[in-house]
Amino acid sequence: MTTIRICFTLCVLLFYTNAQAINFHFQQEKEQDTVATPKIGYLWGKSNALNNTKQYDTLLAFLEKHLKNVQPKTEKDSLDVADLYYNQFEGYYNTGKLLKSIQSTNKGMLFCGKATSPRGNHIKGVLYYKRAYAESSLNFAKRAKNTMKTAIDYLSKDYDDNLDYLVDAYVFLSSAAAYHGNAADAKRYIRLAKKTYQNNKKYLDKKRLDNYEIVLAYREIYVYYKHAKSSEDSLALTKVVKKLHELQALPTFNKHERIYYSTAMNHVGDWYVSRKHDSLTTKKDVQLGSYYLDKSIDLIENKDYPGDPFMFKYNKCKALTLANELTKADSLINHLLNKMTANDKRKSFFLAQKGLIKAKLQQKDSAVAVFHKVIEKIHSDTTKLANDYSNFKPSKVFGESKLIRRVAEKLAAFYPKDTIVQKKVSKLYHLAFVQFENSYARTKFNLQQNRELRKILYGLLTTKSDDATISVATLLSQTETMMNQMTWQRFYQNRYTNKLPELDSLNFRHLKLRSLLATAKRNNNIKNKDSVQELIDNHIAVTNKKFPNLALLSSKKFELSTLQKKLSNDELALKYLIFDKKIAIFSITNTSVDWELRPWTIEEIDLVENVVNSIKNRTYNANNAILLGNKLLPEIDQNIKKIIVNPDGELYRIPFEILQKKAQFLTKNYDIRYTSNLKFIHLEALEHLPTTGTLAIYAPNYDEIPNNNSAIVTRNNTSELSGAKKEAEIISDLFLSKVYTGKNVSKKQFIATAPKAEILHLAMHAEINDKEPGLSRLLFNKNNVEEDDLYLEELYALNLKADLAVLSACNTGLGKESAGRNLESFQRAFTFSGVPATVVSLWEVPDQSTSEIMGSFYGYLKAGNTKSVALKKAKIEYLNKHKGTKLEQPFYWTGFVLYGDETAISQPTSSIIWYLLGIGFLLVIGVVFYRKRVS
Repeated sequence: MTTIRICFTLCVLLFYTNAQAINFHFQQEKEQDTVATPKIGYLWGKSNALNNTKQYDTLLAFLEKHLKNVQPKTEKDSLDVADLYYNQFEGYYNTGKLLKSIQSTNKGMLFCGKATSPRGNHIKGVLYYKRAYAESSLNFAKRAKNTMKTAIDYLSKDYDDNLDYLVDAYVFLSSAAAYHGNAADAKRYIRLAKKTYQNNKKYLDKKRLDNYEIVLAYREIYVYYKHAKSSEDSLALTKVVKKLHELQALPTFNKHERIYYSTAMNHVGDWYVSRKHDSLTTKKDVQLGSYYLDKSIDLIENKDYPGDPFMFKYNKCKALTLANELTKADSLINHLLNKMTANDKRKSFFLAQKGLIKAKLQQKDSAVAVFHKVIEKIHSDTTKLANDYSNFKPSKVFGESKLIRRVAEKLAAFYPKDTIVQKKVSKLYHLAFVQFENSYARTKFNLQQNRELRKILYGLLTTKSDDATISVATLLSQTETMMNQMTWQRFYQNRYTNKLPELDSLNFRHLKLRSLLATAKRNNNIKNKDSVQELIDNHIAVTNKKFPNLALLSSKKFELSTLQKKLSNDELALKYLIFDKKIAIFSITNTSVDWELRPWTIEEIDLVENVVNSIKNRTYNANNAILLGNKLLPEIDQNIKKIIVNPDGELYRIPFEILQKKAQFLTKNYDIRYTSNLKFIHLEALEHLPTTGTLAIYAPNYDEIPNNNSAIVTRNNTSELSGAKKEAEIISDLFLSKVYTGKNVSKKQFIATAPKAEILHLAMHAEINDKEPGLSRLLFNKNNVEEDDLYLEELYALNLKADLAVLSACNTGLGKESAGRNLESFQRAFTFSGVPATVVSLWEVPDQSTSEIMGSFYGYLKAGNTKSVALKKAKIEYLNKHKGTKLEQPFYWTGFVLYGDETAISQPTSSIIWYLLGIGFLLVIGVVFYRKRVS
């Protein structure tokens, strides 16, 4: 009995002691949770626990209560607080409070301060990474891209915890680039993600539940799904799909990887269905697409694979519509719409598909009503959309500009004779234009953006009515801004940063990186090319961060009215835009803007080819030149004396001077010059920068290669250019010059001296690379050593002050067509480097005639003529001199054209003249003094 009592007593004591301990811990937690300044370590532990268990509302309430009172005393404390803000971000982001989530990352970064420890860099990188996702969710595309690139700067540090975030950061940039039309960047970022994974495969395979090999295969499929057009891309897509099939068949394939496989199958199916225009999609395309779409739907419905049933079935609906299985398609789209929530952001796309089905079912009223609902869903204001769309507010979703354009196209195609519908179509194209302007990523204008914008512009021009809500002048102004904004910024930055000594080291690094990029391209080393391009992107980001005012050097917008005020009464600007089977010709004077659409089919394109080839082959056909002139030239008023041509596409190859009007070359009656965009016709606030006032002439010597006909030796190979020597002598006599000639003229010498010159003259060989424009080069070395050639890629990194660059070499005005149908040429590269005017050649120019024309050109410049007048007079002088001989063929004299600013060259007075004037002044003073003494 005593033993029992003792045991009972011990049990009571033990229970009491445990109760006291539990109560103590409870009180301690309660105190920590209620005191004004709880310990940071406690906050860090508890917030992590709430975040890991996804108790977001509790987490936010807890941090809201305590975060404002934290007072870190050590670097560790500060980084713990930064982690608290990371947890707060997770709470806000996962409850849909995106703006607040961005604010959390910004506050967290403040607590990182200048911490450079591995953990400090890691937390900063992760906060930027998270912020980029929130910005992307808000459709702040450019901001999200720049934020993620900053994240990569920190996550690239050697720290294992960074690796998972780093791979996904590259994936993020790839997907964003693919969505916004930049296929090259999308592929490059996927390659960087794969490289990072392969270099750290062992660690990352242990870190994740899903395998990056499968994740990256899926992401690569997404890139091709968005952009595969060529047969080469199609083969690449097929190869990646095969690889994904093989990975899925492995026994290691697990449930966490299923989402990538099912979604990839759906992307592939949709690619077959959507990659072509509806009219070009074949029965086989639909069958292949349906196979993959059905497979993806079967996976999520019957095989326990995750996936988005709405998107999978929406894509199936598109396939059914193309196959004209309209009853099934109608039933399926109604089923999906009935199940969708009212605020589902995808609803506009689903409604558009329903409208198309109704139109194909010949249910006109229903189709028009549904298409109106599409615009209602895109309209991003709380006020109800007006029936005439007058209060439409665009969203930030880039894909919705294409959606509106497609709605307009469908209505136009199905109801061409309905005047009410056609008026609606015109307004819809305007809405598509507004939506595009509000949502495109304001980075380098890319091929997909260019295609989409041209389709919208074509729709606007073909449906334009008297009561149109946008004028042609406004249309041109906004189009120029979207297509050329980055070009303007690069020109002004490179021109005016030359006078900032603090940028010298950054500019030198940029040049070195561009040289490395040229080497990587030359060696076709894709890995090195990707790595160097990443370094260049980071370098530009760092430069802009250090010197934020650089972005202010150029105005962000172009106004056509501003250009018109600067045009003189006798000036006409012709802007061309080529569409599918049509060409728009805009005639701009100081008082009017006129336009017209003309046919531009394979017949006209062949005519351009024939005219250009006939010039090059010295078989110029005047009748073809007259015919082409009739197709390209509008009516020109009698008072017009100067024409500025803004070409497009294949028109860059044509010297308009040889087009004929009234049986005369156009150059006989007009001063003609060219521009790559309207803003460069009259450059705003163009400051003539301080230079040495010299004309720098670069004329290398090359090994002699005999040619029996010196009149046709051209500057496209390494033959000796005797004309270039004479050219250099004549020009140097006219202007204060520095002549760099001989066998030792080098790229290094050019890079060191060119930024100081007022005029640059390059009398040398050039080599054009049509496949890889960055590898087009100017040949300095007689032995053609590639490292001593100046590549186009390197030119983009130069900062030049010159007012004029004369590229007295072959084909310097030609190159590969860029996204905006400009040319990636030497002319463009010198403009990017800060030179406002360039004279370039359109074909392999004969050395002898080049020498003659260049000598005359500089003579007329010396006489004070504007650049366009000087070039015109030089050509006519040559033509008159050789009239009646074989040398009057346009091949010999019309190859050189002027791009950009045409103002006359300011005449620097040499030191000798000042010396002579000084002596004269002293003599006059002496004579006056002597006469006074005599008197």
